[in-house]
Amino acid sequence: MLELIHLGPGHTDGDTLVLWQDRKLVHMGDLFFKDRFPFIDLDHGGSVIGYRDNVAAVLELIDQDTLVIPGHGELANKADLLRFKHMLDDCINWMKEGKQRGMSLEQMQATELPQAWREWGWQFIPKERWVKTLYSGIADDQNPVR
Repeated sequence: MLELIHLGPGHTDGDTLVLWQDRKLVHMGDLFFKDRFPFIDLDHGGSVIGYRDNVAAVLELIDQDTLVIPGHGELANKADLLRFKHMLDDCINWMKEGKQRGMSLEQMQATELPQAWREWGWQFIPKERWVKTLYSGIADDQNPVR
């Protein structure tokens, strides 16, 4: 069975997940950049928190045997997707804590990311662009993940 699922704003406001339940395969498109910072298009309906929540929803839909096709990167599995979600959680919490301390975008860009994710920048989304996305996309009243 093939199922198309729209999870709400994430990469943009029109992302669609393709799930082959009987074959244990999911295609996530731009909702998964394997081992890289993702592009969240805030100008076209994207949402940092929605992106993270969409990844969490996919983790609930799949099991350890499911193959995960990312929009960018090599074929993956549930453990890879879970690591990606941990990166999102850690970076969201890092940014939220910085904003709660009153730090500016420039100050956040001068601050080191959490250690585990410092190498996730790439040509299209280097650290500076990722930090700007987080800063712009996380409202001051959004709670960090615990």
